[in-house]
Amino acid sequence: MKSANGRVLIADDDPLVCEVCARTLSSEGYTTVSVGTTEEARTALIAQSFDILLLDLHIPHINGLELLAEIRTRDRNLPILIITGMASVEQAAQAMRLGAQGLLLKPFLPAILRDTVADILRQRRETRVHDRVMALRPVVQISQRLLAELDLPRLQDLIIETVRTELEADRGSLMLLEEDRKALRIVAMSGLPPNVQLGHLVPLDRSLAGWVAVHRQPLVVDSSGEVSPPAPHMRGVFAEDNIVSAISVPLVAGERVMGVLNAAKVSNGPAFTEDDQELLVLLAAQAAIAIENARLYMAVSQSEERYRTLLQHATDAVLLLDASGRIILDANLALERLSGYRRDELLRIDPQQLLSEFETWPPPSTNSAGIRNSDGPEIETTIHTRWGHTTPVAISISAVPYNGQNLLLMMARDISERQRIAKQMLQAEKLAAVGRLSASMAHEINNPLQAIHNAVHLMLTRPLSEEKRQRYLEMTRDEVIKLIDIVRRMLDFYRPSREGMRLTALNDLLETVLTFVEGQLQSAHVEVVRDWQAQLPPIYAISNHMKQVCFSLIFNAVEAMADGGELRIRTYLADEGELDNGGYVSVSGLGVGQQLRGSMVVLEFSDTGVGIPPEELSKIFEPFYTTRIKGTGLGLAVSYSIIEQHHGELAVRSVVGRGTTFRIRLPVVEREEHAR
Repeated sequence: MKSANGRVLIADDDPLVCEVCARTLSSEGYTTVSVGTTEEARTALIAQSFDILLLDLHIPHINGLELLAEIRTRDRNLPILIITGMASVEQAAQAMRLGAQGLLLKPFLPAILRDTVADILRQRRETRVHDRVMALRPVVQISQRLLAELDLPRLQDLIIETVRTELEADRGSLMLLEEDRKALRIVAMSGLPPNVQLGHLVPLDRSLAGWVAVHRQPLVVDSSGEVSPPAPHMRGVFAEDNIVSAISVPLVAGERVMGVLNAAKVSNGPAFTEDDQELLVLLAAQAAIAIENARLYMAVSQSEERYRTLLQHATDAVLLLDASGRIILDANLALERLSGYRRDELLRIDPQQLLSEFETWPPPSTNSAGIRNSDGPEIETTIHTRWGHTTPVAISISAVPYNGQNLLLMMARDISERQRIAKQMLQAEKLAAVGRLSASMAHEINNPLQAIHNAVHLMLTRPLSEEKRQRYLEMTRDEVIKLIDIVRRMLDFYRPSREGMRLTALNDLLETVLTFVEGQLQSAHVEVVRDWQAQLPPIYAISNHMKQVCFSLIFNAVEAMADGGELRIRTYLADEGELDNGGYVSVSGLGVGQQLRGSMVVLEFSDTGVGIPPEELSKIFEPFYTTRIKGTGLGLAVSYSIIEQHHGELAVRSVVGRGTTFRIRLPVVEREEHAR
């Protein structure tokens, strides 16, 4: 079954001709309607649309040429094929002048009819395509010109220039809605009277342009001021200054009305036609899109300029790198001042030439993807300046999503002054610590020296019995031994050594320590709770030194629980992110900025004693500082030194009245190292 190729009206008073034509064309997929009179033909053409008319020149009532002329006044494009049996040359020529596309003389073969109709309709389609292309070409060219202009003021002037050129208008104006959408502002114009200036406001409720914006419909005004569609209350705006014709159309972007585009003629030329109105509607649609694009472009440009201004005037140095971290994409003024390089020079150099941290990329403090979170700790490194020296900086790195990849944003802050102040504070703290240490040592040594001095003085100045002399000599010996012990412990504290490091099972070491102190714990009514993780990996340790640390922490716990209590000793394996660091005061010996990474063995001693006041927590690891009645105050200081030897961390957390926890973290021996 063939699809319909078109609708055909057959106008002939001979029923046989109508039947032959209808049958021939129906077999080719055409839909046919046959009429025998002029009135029937007129009625059919008004009621329906047809793709082609087959017209007999001798159809009843009026001459076929007269009907042809009448049809052409209403429809200039309808293809007409004349079918006649008695046409003169003059009639044929007149039919062609009136727009007939062909002529068939009766009788004709069905095949000739079929081919002739097909040729006429093919030519019509080709003509339509050509006409459509020719009609759209200027619109496309206009659209390209408008869309290519991104400067909004220049675009608005270009729109008015285009309207005046394409419509041959004497005046043109572009009005855009204000933000409050209560008035239109003239943003571009040409040919308007001198009393109308750019920026002039036109209220929506008292103007034709306002009516167009509100109702989203075009308006046409003739020379008498009549408005179409009718709007009697809106007369008087375009009827001034001898206006011959005027058109006003809305600018619509999507569902939003942006403004109104106006064109007017004031000369004695022809008024605007319907085609002019359609063209202005098309221009308004393209203008709305172009204005929206220009606004977006301006917004993006202003935003980019704003952020670039912020970037350039930031006090911290800013460096933008590509995803690999090997190409510098942008830099700000602060980095230029800090490094000594100009921006164009920075964009050409390798980041490794600028930052020490980039000698191996990614930096060791970034994650496996080479991207550092902005909320992570800063990296302290140095910037190599063009003058040959280095400047210490603290940098943070964050990922910036852009165009499907993560660029690297680096913020660098000069910390020269901070380091200078920190060194001064450290030196001052060292001097203060030396002062406190000297005073403590003087106090600790002075007591036994005073006892020795008194004993020797008595033995030299007074006659003494042998028994008293012997007692004074023994007293002197005891004080000398005490002095030797103090000096030995001080030497142990200040001469750290890692000699004797062996693989050590921490749980077994603790069991040995508790066996030695079991009697003392029972006498002090202290209950020990063993919370030990089985099969802990070994650590490298000097066994006797670690036992000394455990003894010191256990005796401190016993002293803190004068009336007895509970001592919980816990061991477990943990990663850095799994630890609860809240409230801990760390005194690790790893150095400033260093941290334990990866897995570690953790040892905790938690008592239920009186606790340590916050103001004393920072002092308890100083040599000779003690709150106990007995003791030299070297136990925790030596423990700190031992943990430092083991590359570990010692931390304390305490709440007055609730107890104290000492936590030791020690690095785990790797399997490969263990195997060796």
